[in-house]
Amino acid sequence: MQTDVQEIYRDTILPLPDSEKLQIATLILEEVTGKAERKRLDAKNSDENRKVFGMWQGREFTYEEYLKLDHNERIDFDLARAYADNHEDED
Repeated sequence: MQTDVQEIYRDTILPLPDSEKLQIATLILEEVTGKAERKRLDAKNSDENRKVFGMWQGREFTYEEYLKLDHNERIDFDLARAYADNHEDED
């Protein structure tokens, strides 16, 4: 028994000329590898940002601790937190 993917390939892709098959394959590969590459870069950037903004150290400050920071430290902390956010909750 053939799967739906095999049926789609047999009915839709197989009849196409090679040049169009290559275009479809390229589009699929770019889409699939692009997502993986973005995730890899996001993780890499997050790690690098944590190194640059060492004080963040992956933990949240209490409000009292945050208030004890001077103005520049607050800015660094806020930037580090923003850069480290991978925005997963926004999808």
